[in-house]
Amino acid sequence: MSLRILIVEDEILIAETIKLYLEEQDYQVLDICISYEEAVESFHRERPDLVILDIRLYGPKSGIDFANFLQEQSEKTAFIYLTSQHDRRIFDLALETTPYGYLAKPIQKESLWTTVETAYRLFHEGSPPTITFTLFDGQKKHKVNEREIVCVKSEHVYSNVQLIDGRQIVTRKPLSQFLQQIQSKLLFRCHRSFIINTLYVNDWDNNSVTMVNGEIVPVSRSKRDILGKMLGGLE
Repeated sequence: MSLRILIVEDEILIAETIKLYLEEQDYQVLDICISYEEAVESFHRERPDLVILDIRLYGPKSGIDFANFLQEQSEKTAFIYLTSQHDRRIFDLALETTPYGYLAKPIQKESLWTTVETAYRLFHEGSPPTITFTLFDGQKKHKVNEREIVCVKSEHVYSNVQLIDGRQIVTRKPLSQFLQQIQSKLLFRCHRSFIINTLYVNDWDNNSVTMVNGEIVPVSRSKRDILGKMLGGLE
């Protein structure tokens, strides 16, 4: 069954590009809305399977307001945030709505396809509550949500945790211990020196993946098949 998708984005050129990319994969784009009010009206009329939602919208209400509206409905709908926002306060508000993924602008079609498929699969598998944990950088403790992590890079006995808002937290914890602590279905160790969040892969090939923050991460031969299934196939 082709997914029925609602796009809520106030930049029409970006919205039309997303629509074009989605239709290449035979997804059905129901509507493009630029404001909260349009999105609510379209949602009631179309009842989409999934919503791609910009945090910033035209008018006084934001994408976060619309996400809260979706959460209040008796029948839940998966949604993905589309944003170029790097404001920590806004990002924290967005996290509280428990989205099923994030897409960073500018949009890459492969990342869009992967994020849509992953989000819808997690939604229908009954994704467990979002995991939150504490990282200590030697001076202070940081409360981190699993969906904030883009990737984790090994630096000898340390782990460099790269977050979606651009921050990096270096903690004295090897990668193996890091994964054991978190137990997240979103995080995958694709190389002895890297853990990635599969929600934030922009593009990939047999040898590496490029994350939304520009980090190019190598993929071990032994991990290719598993990662390929998670991302929809490595060529």
